[in-house]
Amino acid sequence: MTGKSFFLFISFSLLIIPFHKAVAQEHPPIPVSVEVRNAQGLNFGAFIVGDAGGNVILTPNGDRSADTDVYLLNLGNSPHYAIFDVYANPGTLLQIQPVSEILLSGPAGSNVTLNIDPFFDISTGQTFVTTSNPHEVIVGGKLNIPSGEAGPAGNYNGTFTLTFIHE
Repeated sequence: MTGKSFFLFISFSLLIIPFHKAVAQEHPPIPVSVEVRNAQGLNFGAFIVGDAGGNVILTPNGDRSADTDVYLLNLGNSPHYAIFDVYANPGTLLQIQPVSEILLSGPAGSNVTLNIDPFFDISTGQTFVTTSNPHEVIVGGKLNIPSGEAGPAGNYNGTFTLTFIHE
């Protein structure tokens, strides 16, 4: 009797794929909605200016200082920074682009210059993420008065623009 041998070869592969739950930040609604409201205007308060002129600086934390030939007074309207309320979903990334060198008009056709530096004069810096609704943005600035003659005593008025860009 002839014997026949049978070999049974079984081959299999087991592919194990681990299952991980992925968690990501929820996407904001599309289109992203951002609304900005002015809650308080910018006021540098009262000061006097000598012949050499100078600057009045108002920081976002409320500190006011002067340089060169400018002297601060504690009378009249109190100085205060500007406040903007930003309404956006918490977690929205925003960038602020201020307009630099804004002319403020005063008595007898005189002008002074307002500068807003996004890194020093805005409480959030130039780029920030909203954490509440509304998210408060505080803005200071630097007022440049060329001289007492060029910037005579009186009220100076003007507007400035901040552009809030969502990313």
